[in-house]
Parts: sequence; structure tokens; C-alpha cells
Amino acid sequence: MHHNNSFKSVNKQRGNTLVIAVFVIVVLGGLVVALASLLRTSSESVVVEVLGTRSHLAAQSGLEQAMMTVYPLNEEPVTDCSVDGQNYEFPEDRSLQQCTASISCDSESYTNNADETFIHLTVTSIGVCKAGSQETSRQLQIETRVEN
Repeated sequence: MHHNNSFKSVNKQRGNTLVIAVFVIVVLGGLVVALASLLRTSSESVVVEVLGTRSHLAAQSGLEQAMMTVYPLNEEPVTDCSVDGQNYEFPEDRSLQQCTASISCDSESYTNNADETFIHLTVTSIGVCKAGSQETSRQLQIETRVEN
């Protein structure tokens, strides 16, 4: 008779095994979903970081192009905002593909205590890069003065 009691207790435990198995499957499924979400978020942040760096470089390249126009080699500096409204697009085969730089410029004339007149130029460059549905932009500004 003693054997019959142990057989009955084993039969009672079979239902518990099914509950434990379902619980383990649910917990592992939740872990897989959480890890997939973490991986996707991490991938998106890397994309935004790379695009941010590229748009910063596009804005910097736009500023350099504008300053080459303001201060041409072996010539007098430009005293007006001739770079205002210029847009630069970068070739598709380069690292700044799908990026643009837009230039704006403000100028102001002033005279110092020695009666010297200067033109104060503020050149702003906005670099924008796109990749799929992601888009980032960075804005850089430089100020310079040109003797009038």
C-alpha cells in the first residue's frame, strides 16, 4: 500500500510541471522581447550619432567654402555677404553623401575709436544629413571682420 501513495503523489505533480514549463517559456519570451528592444534602441542611437557627426562635418565644410569666398587667395577680402543663400551639396561617392550645407550671412559696419571702419560678418552654416527616415542637422557660426 505504501507504493500506491507514492504513485498518487507523482500523478498530482504532473500538473505542476506543466505550469512551471509555461512560466519558464513566458519569462524567456519576455527576456527575448526586452533584448530585441534594447538592441533596436542601441542601433538607432548609433545611426543618430553617425548622422550627427556627418551633419557637423557638412556644416563645417560649408563654412570653409564660404570663408574661401570671403577671403580669396591673393585678392582683397569681400566686404559684403555674397555667400548669403549659397547651398552646397556633396557628391554621392563621398562620405558626406545625402548631406547639404546652407549658408546665411549678416553684415554690420562699425567704426572704432581710431576712426577705422570695419565690416563685421557673421556667417552661419547649417549642415543637414538624411538616411532613410532619420535626419539630423547641426549649425555652426563664425564671425570675422574685414577692414573697409
